[in-house]
Amino acid sequence: MVIPYIITMSRIVMHERNKPYMIKVGDKELHLCACGLSENKPYCDGHHMKTTDEGDKLYLYDHEGNRIEVTSFYKKE
Repeated sequence: MVIPYIITMSRIVMHERNKPYMIKVGDKELHLCACGLSENKPYCDGHHMKTTDEGDKLYLYDHEGNRIEVTSFYKKE
């Protein structure tokens, strides 16, 4: 018996914004997550505060919120 399997590929989605989008609906303000770290998506829950000191570096964040710097394998010219 052959058991089929599904091959999945990971994707990295870059979130380059370190603050939420603010949208006015009538007299209310909605703050939508733009950093990708909110645990209450699509709404902001303040997790973007972890990203304010990133500067020009690129980081990944794991499920516990730990930050890992990503470096390129390619030389910058």
